[in-house]
Amino acid sequence: MFKRAWVMLSAGLVSLSLWAGPAPSFTLKGLDGSTFRLADHVGKQVIVLDFWATWCGPCTKFLKKLQEIKEQRPDVLVLAISIDDGQSLDKVNQYVRGRGFTFMVLSDPDSSVLRMFNPSAGVPTTVVIDRNGNVAYQHTGALPGDEKSLATKLDELRR
Repeated sequence: MFKRAWVMLSAGLVSLSLWAGPAPSFTLKGLDGSTFRLADHVGKQVIVLDFWATWCGPCTKFLKKLQEIKEQRPDVLVLAISIDDGQSLDKVNQYVRGRGFTFMVLSDPDSSVLRMFNPSAGVPTTVVIDRNGNVAYQHTGALPGDEKSLATKLDELRR
């Protein structure tokens, strides 16, 4: 079951999504060349997927908040999934290294995985998968304070 509610805010259009059910399985390459399979991690820990792009200002600002969340909750697997095209991977790598981010960065150059969670393919999109492999939280957009609702949800799921 998938429900979507749109909220108009002065800063723009933000999509808040409620999704009940299992997260779709996927495999992506990391910037380091490694292969990441979601199925290998489901059931072991809470997982945050943050879809972003170097050309998206709100996305890059939210990555800083994501780093804080990772540092405060080391038991949560945080994944930043870049939708930059395959030719921009050097730019993505330089961006991530230059800011000292320590979360894993994956590449989704055709946005196929993003569309599994957000058919409109809007970024930033943040998804939380619980220990049972279900989507427990999904949010598209980035406004000041969004990281607080994400942190609250993570704290609930970690109990």
